[in-house]
Amino acid sequence: MKRKLSLFLVLTLLCTLFVMPVSAAEVESHTEDQVVVAATSGSSYFNKSFNTVNSINGNAAVRQFSSGSCLGNTRSITKVSVTCRVSTGSSRYYLTVVAPSGNSSTILAGTNNTTYTFTAFNGEDPKGDWYIIVESLGAVTTVSGSMRVEYNYSY
Repeated sequence: MKRKLSLFLVLTLLCTLFVMPVSAAEVESHTEDQVVVAATSGSSYFNKSFNTVNSINGNAAVRQFSSGSCLGNTRSITKVSVTCRVSTGSSRYYLTVVAPSGNSSTILAGTNNTTYTFTAFNGEDPKGDWYIIVESLGAVTTVSGSMRVEYNYSY
């Protein structure tokens, strides 16, 4: 009797292990002649670093980079932040971010290392080419750093 009970428990355990879980994306509802797959959505981000950007006597220094692939068919930016590491002796500067849509936002930045948050791009699609522009207000400004773009997506 103990052998039969042990065999039954082992078979039950094996059956439980081999049953595949169903995610929300795989749940289907059937209507008369249609199959509707549940929508998948979530949030994601990408980080891009930029090497030293030198602006001399107010001349703009530009760095371009691509977002790479972004999740989802529909995407919406929720936050853009740029972390700047400013070299000692640098002047104050204008920091401009240009989104793939062509919209831009400019702030007057100081001489300390800090992170700036841009809300002008909220709701836009993050996929495409981005630009960071630095314009010195003095003789020289040297900045390096990174940009983080957070977004929601759905399929």
